[in-house]
Amino acid sequence: MYKQLIMPLVASSAIASYCLLYVDNTINAPQQYRTANAQIAHNQAKEKGWVHENQDYPRNVWFIMFWSIDNGDYQGQGHVAIAFVDDSGNLQIHDSEVHRGARESYTSLEEVSNWFGSVGTRLTYLGWSEGVDNVKIIHEIKAETKTTIDKINKKKEQLKIYGYPFFGNKDGSLNKNIFYKIDFG
Repeated sequence: MYKQLIMPLVASSAIASYCLLYVDNTINAPQQYRTANAQIAHNQAKEKGWVHENQDYPRNVWFIMFWSIDNGDYQGQGHVAIAFVDDSGNLQIHDSEVHRGARESYTSLEEVSNWFGSVGTRLTYLGWSEGVDNVKIIHEIKAETKTTIDKINKKKEQLKIYGYPFFGNKDGSLNKNIFYKIDFG
């Protein structure tokens, strides 16, 4: 499970061929961290351990997607987009093509490949990412953290149940002659 750290302004306008500029603008990436192209941005995100080379997308948070461009004038420049998957598994992918008004949002990786393929450009999906250009937009909530919180809450609940008779009088008032320091750790 992931939580959103930065809510992107997806409705930002875009210019053709400036996919990274569009994505950076949606998340308000600081100028000093913006890279020259999507391939460099991908490589940096991968070095940080943010890139997941699969299609097991997080649900109900915006995340980044990367592709390599394998031929043509933009070969080696890469492609980047921002995406969202809802509870029902519906995918929406937004890039500079969508937000310059050339088309509606994509609903699959195949649609992205077909769109670029229609002008002879071959893409290879590289994975989804937790961030781009040194800006992390989502964070994984690990299961062990939830377990620790559950244990602490259980301990507090036990203290409420078992501690009350030792600290309170029958009329519900606090027995002020007994003081204990309880550390919830």
